[in-house]
Amino acid sequence: VGAKAAPRSPKGPRLNFCTPCADLVPQRASQVALGDNEEAFAMMASPFGILLLSAILGHGQLAAASGLRKAAHERQRPLSMLELSRQAATSSSVSAGSTKNPPPPAIFGSVYIGMPAQEFKVMFDTGSGNIILPGKKCASIACMSKKPYDKLLSTATKDVVLAPDAPRTATFVLGSGSVTGGFTSDKVCLGPQETLCAQTSIVEATEMSKTPFSLYPYDGIVGLAMPALSLAKEYNFMGNLAEAEELQTDRFGVWFAMPNDLVDSEITFGAIPEERLGSDIFWLPLSTTKTGLWQVDMSDITVNLVRLGLCGHTGCQAAFDTGTGVIGGPKGIIDGLVAALNILEDCTNYESLPALGFEMAGITMNIEKTEYVHRTTEGCYPQFAVVDMPSEKHGPMILLGAPFLTRYVTIYDRVFLRMGLSYARHKRLPTGETDEEAAKRLMGRQAVGKIPADEADE
Repeated sequence: VGAKAAPRSPKGPRLNFCTPCADLVPQRASQVALGDNEEAFAMMASPFGILLLSAILGHGQLAAASGLRKAAHERQRPLSMLELSRQAATSSSVSAGSTKNPPPPAIFGSVYIGMPAQEFKVMFDTGSGNIILPGKKCASIACMSKKPYDKLLSTATKDVVLAPDAPRTATFVLGSGSVTGGFTSDKVCLGPQETLCAQTSIVEATEMSKTPFSLYPYDGIVGLAMPALSLAKEYNFMGNLAEAEELQTDRFGVWFAMPNDLVDSEITFGAIPEERLGSDIFWLPLSTTKTGLWQVDMSDITVNLVRLGLCGHTGCQAAFDTGTGVIGGPKGIIDGLVAALNILEDCTNYESLPALGFEMAGITMNIEKTEYVHRTTEGCYPQFAVVDMPSEKHGPMILLGAPFLTRYVTIYDRVFLRMGLSYARHKRLPTGETDEEAAKRLMGRQAVGKIPADEADE
């Protein structure tokens, strides 16, 4: 494990760094005090290319600091911001109570671009594949509230070579908005001291729609999807880090904290967050890399381990998306799911709501009502959204966002082109169970009911 948070002290959190790491097991550690801010957390990396970004799931802004290669006694002021934002998951309405559903959480932190480095707050998104930043020439209202990228300030900037007939700009549809921009190449780092860096082509926005970007507290987006979602391989930051041999292992892991945890949420580059795993890792091969999404085959959706038959004979695709705060899918599937769960807005059946499962490779991964229902003093609202995704031969796409990502640690492995799932450890579960008890009840159980014809033939 590249880095691990130690218990807080009255003077702020202290963090341990693995120096060195052998087989991802810490051998020795040094501690660094990060200052007197009680809400300070760390953005850090080991010399072997393992980076941990931390944030509390909440509404506040959190300071972060870099502790690379620092002596145990050295005090550090916060060097970068690490925050939790709320963003719209899709342009579609939520199936029930859309105005009552909280916007999805998105972990974001700082990246450092150029020489000398310009710091930008960005959202890390597994559902997109490019780095997009507001350019200096962007006059849109949405750009005015953000820090602009100025390539003229960097000595590492390189022109992107385009064919004579190639367009000089591109337009991206992101959620309910759009971005248009040109292209440049610069040095991109995950740490302030030239940590985990790679020359990467980026999109320099010249236009940003007011909705929703003017509402977002971050400057841009760093896409962590596969290369097929990037304009070209030079735009894929994770691929560029791998080619530069900056990462110990070409993968990253995501752990979403629950409110009761009162500790960091984490995205870990180059390693698996071992201390967050509450079970063995269940590995699933990617069903395709052509879409660029981190997607796997999914047989069906279940309620209390009973198949609903919503995915038909071909099955569905499940895509793991850190930028989505709901479970998303085609209208027919979402409507069928909402009907099967029968979540009453007055919460009178809340306590009896069933486990919701996703069957992958014959194993069902369940989440509970505390994940898929937003309960307030005003009522109970399902966390599902109708998402119009292009149909494909692999079956309809289901986006597994924050409700699923809170229950399971997700590991995105570019080496073997696979997804890893493990039950996520949390400080205190709403059910009062231990992590081991909850993992046994929710993870890896066989579903029952009608098996699609193609599976039965096998």
